Amino acid sequence: MSLEIVNQDIQNKQIPSIYLWYGEDRFSLTEALKILKQEFLREDPSGSGIEVYLGKDILPEEVAALANTSAFFSRRLVIVDDIPYFNQGKGNPNQAGEEDVKEEAGLHAESEGSNADCLISYCQNPNPASCLVLVSEKVNRGRKLYKEIVRAGKVLEFSFPKGQSAWLNWVQKETKRRGKIINPAAASFLLESSGHQTGILSQDLDKLCLFIGDKQEINREAISAVCIPIIETTIFAMLDAIAAGNPHDAIQRLTEVLSQEYYLKVHTMIVRQIRLLLAGSILRKRGGSVEQLMEVTGIRSSFEGNKIFRQASGFTPEKLCRALEDCLQTEIALKSSGGNPQLLLEMVVIRFCQK
Repeated sequence: MSLEIVNQDIQNKQIPSIYLWYGEDRFSLTEALKILKQEFLREDPSGSGIEVYLGKDILPEEVAALANTSAFFSRRLVIVDDIPYFNQGKGNPNQAGEEDVKEEAGLHAESEGSNADCLISYCQNPNPASCLVLVSEKVNRGRKLYKEIVRAGKVLEFSFPKGQSAWLNWVQKETKRRGKIINPAAASFLLESSGHQTGILSQDLDKLCLFIGDKQEINREAISAVCIPIIETTIFAMLDAIAAGNPHDAIQRLTEVLSQEYYLKVHTMIVRQIRLLLAGSILRKRGGSVEQLMEVTGIRSSFEGNKIFRQASGFTPEKLCRALEDCLQTEIALKSSGGNPQLLLEMVVIRFCQK
């Protein structure tokens, strides 16, 4: 959505003097930076009016000075990535809290003022001949700098789609943008295979469009032929097989994972999944929700949260605790006995399949 807003700003010739961009979807944010740079290059193909800096390498007063400098033939674009201006303070970084109320009363003026006073002053009177883009991982809506940017410019959050239907819409929209079509079932299969990262999905869609050539529709067969399933997806499939008590399929999935990753990393990933399943199993017994599971475990993807919560129904906490103990003994063997790593991991999976 934020990428579309940037496109609209460009098309409507309403690029603000100040942008603040933040969020987890770094791919879409990077794409937005590309199209913004392209617009400024159309005005001045030399690119002399475009400057890019890292926040840790430039002082706030230097940022303000650069933004106040006008180019001769076009607007000036100043991009400052990974800004540190919202790092101070405590509490939820994405909303105003008690610390921010104190700050507004002047009790935290030093912590913010030492870093952002000159930028706050610039926001109060921005240069209309410049576009200043500040990029941050997170923001704090209670800070005065944030409020001044909202007043003088535009704040955009680049976040991943929320929920499976939103992800399906994203895949279908991106496919259409490439001049192709994909039905919901194939889009869901692509998400299962490639995961829920916009950058990886975009690359896979590009490869699929090349693969099908003049054909219009991306189908499941093309996805199977072109896209390499991410390891997490294969581990999910392995856990489904374990929950169903199917050691043959579980071992097959394990072999696929081991063909892509070092055995100790695979072991670590299996342990992580078992721990998440244990949390999900306990929460299910207590009548908890997916949202609680994500909050407790730190899972950020709603797809992963729902998948873990569903899979947890196939395991008891007792079985998962035994599996963790087995993984501990296997880790000791992997690091000390010199035994065959694949065989040791296969034995873990076989024992896990047993009821």
